[in-house]
Amino acid sequence: MRLKLLLRYPVDIRRARRLLQSHDDMTAQYDERPLVLDLRTPQLMFDCGRHFQSIAYHAHRAGSPTILRCSNLLLGGVARKIFGREMLSQSYVQRVPLTERLPPGALVLGDYQPRATELAEMFSRGIDYLRMLIGRHVDRSIPVMPYPMHPATLRHLDRTDLHRLRDQRSDRQAILFAGSQKARYGDQWMQREFGILSRLELLDTLRERFADRIDDSLRPNASSRPIALIDSRTAAISAEHWLPTLARARFFLCCPGGRQPLCHNLIEAMSVGTIPLIEYGDRMTPRLRDGETAICFRGRRGLIEAVERIDQMSDNELLSLSRRVATFYDEHLCGTRFIDRLRGGHFDLSAQSLCMPFHERDFYESRQARAA
Repeated sequence: MRLKLLLRYPVDIRRARRLLQSHDDMTAQYDERPLVLDLRTPQLMFDCGRHFQSIAYHAHRAGSPTILRCSNLLLGGVARKIFGREMLSQSYVQRVPLTERLPPGALVLGDYQPRATELAEMFSRGIDYLRMLIGRHVDRSIPVMPYPMHPATLRHLDRTDLHRLRDQRSDRQAILFAGSQKARYGDQWMQREFGILSRLELLDTLRERFADRIDDSLRPNASSRPIALIDSRTAAISAEHWLPTLARARFFLCCPGGRQPLCHNLIEAMSVGTIPLIEYGDRMTPRLRDGETAICFRGRRGLIEAVERIDQMSDNELLSLSRRVATFYDEHLCGTRFIDRLRGGHFDLSAQSLCMPFHERDFYESRQARAA
């Protein structure tokens, strides 16, 4: 990774500076403590850099500017990523070099372990430092950052009335999946690494068992209990219409991502009260509970039985479950609320760590690895 950054450095650093030059000093507009991304490694650059944009977006909505403190080399690496560039272009983001002192009272998210003397100096200036533990393991003894919506969805979130979408009940009958169905989503990685079915195994199970109910859209005249399996390669749903489309379905089949279970469409579905039909609800924090905040299953047979259970649920049961799903999102998955609570000291920060279980492997030595 470092060699790639060095080779691309001249172009990418110029790009980063162009993006930043129009808003060099925006912190005076904010009353809340700044959030600092203090980076020494490229660990946060996976997945097109989407977590950069998500963190900055939610910090802004919570009333804090985002300050990126990193080397020129890493700045070029951030600018190389699609959503890294998007973050750098926002007026609420600024960058400072590693030599600049952290602002007093800041909330600092870093990717390294500071020396004891550094931590003591931060403490004396009212700075909270949290090391981002980016990886696959979920450590609930420390704050766990919720998986974010996709940046393309976040662009429309400010103009979206989630409460209105949650109240659209009349045509909420379908079980929906909408996303890529490329062959790579059918390998055995998920089963081998996480013990869950791959995306294509889930879809194939429904197509085989419920063939007469399968549709490739959410057409109004479809079956009274349709299972809509939409392939984004042939019927892409725009980011502007994504949340309203999710709100038309009663359930969303939460297929895993490409290399790890969590996927942004789970969060987006729950935000509009669409109920997760999910095999990996235990990876959420808190865990999703079957019949309370999701319909959970294990394996092919479990998926079939889950759909059969859904068919027997009354309208009142479905409505109550949908409302609990929306409440779960508001309380535990809303990124703005999480940043606000993190910044406001509502979590125990004594471990000086923040769990971010978004990857296929740990970028740090986990407790599980040490125990082994």
